[in-house]
Amino acid sequence: MLAIAGTVPFEEFPVVCGEITLTGDNIRICDKCVAVNRGTTALMAAAISTTETLGLPAPFGYLVGDIGLGKGSRNLYKYLNDYLPDSSFRTLTFHYLQPIVHWHERLQQTLHEMQKPPTLIADAGFMYAAKMSGKSSLYDLFTPDIGELAFLADEKAPHPFYTRGFILHDENRVPDLI
Repeated sequence: MLAIAGTVPFEEFPVVCGEITLTGDNIRICDKCVAVNRGTTALMAAAISTTETLGLPAPFGYLVGDIGLGKGSRNLYKYLNDYLPDSSFRTLTFHYLQPIVHWHERLQQTLHEMQKPPTLIADAGFMYAAKMSGKSSLYDLFTPDIGELAFLADEKAPHPFYTRGFILHDENRVPDLI
């Protein structure tokens, strides 16, 4: 089964987890509905459509609100550290979570100690956590867009804001960057 962990831009949105369903333009996890427009909810909606098409079980979601200050991300990191050891996901995708290195380290330790760790995918902002922590090799797959690809390809960039411009502005080099 596939699980997706990420954030939505609502400060007071609590940590929720459960099977993800799609109703109209909203995803639902437990008793919470969130509009699908971009970010983690768009990824979750795409995963739902994919699993339905392939006849697979609906994905499982972990979601929390975070407006960029890291409070929600910290809460979700803690929740994942507490509850992932009891899960049996085959694949786990991390989307937008603040790149808090010590929480990332704790999460990696938890995953490493699991009897059968899932395949790990880092998408969007979570790729930054993987790269900044120096632990990107622990992931099985990164799924960057062109801007994220430029950051990942720039071995000198410690943060996306510092990606060297000549990489970001040369979209014809995408195959070379990959």
